[in-house]
Amino acid sequence: MFNIHSTEILLILVIALVVIGPERLPAAVKTASLWVGRFRRSFYKVKAEIERELNTDEIRRQLHNESVMAQIDDAKTRVETIAQETETSVNKLVSTENFDPGASKATEENTLGEEQIAKENTTESIDQGREAAKTIYTPTKNPKLNQTTPPIEIEKDNGVS
Repeated sequence: MFNIHSTEILLILVIALVVIGPERLPAAVKTASLWVGRFRRSFYKVKAEIERELNTDEIRRQLHNESVMAQIDDAKTRVETIAQETETSVNKLVSTENFDPGASKATEENTLGEEQIAKENTTESIDQGREAAKTIYTPTKNPKLNQTTPPIEIEKDNGVS
């Protein structure tokens, strides 16, 4: 707190001993320490009252909640865009001229390349959705929230039916 060395404290005590006298020095030290203790207690009381008046705890909680809601909104928009991209890729696959649910094996062999591309696109979309789901809420400040919410698991679909 103060930049006072032990030799300086010793010098102050010697001067106090000479000025106050050996009989009254212990009482003076005790009185000074009581005043310092009272000052510290009153300072901490005033500090606590000011913090209570300013509602700093509520402001901190509100800022934390706002950051969590921003993370959730961001993840929600990412999941929605991935879902939209997946829907458009499936619609493209279904609306192609070669798509026929009751087609023969010869027709299926011709469209095998297009289906492979569609499967890759779908797999990429699923992976992107999984990554977005993992980042829905990444707790950075409140570990209790991390313990109460179970992790989100998405089953991986290996094939398109």
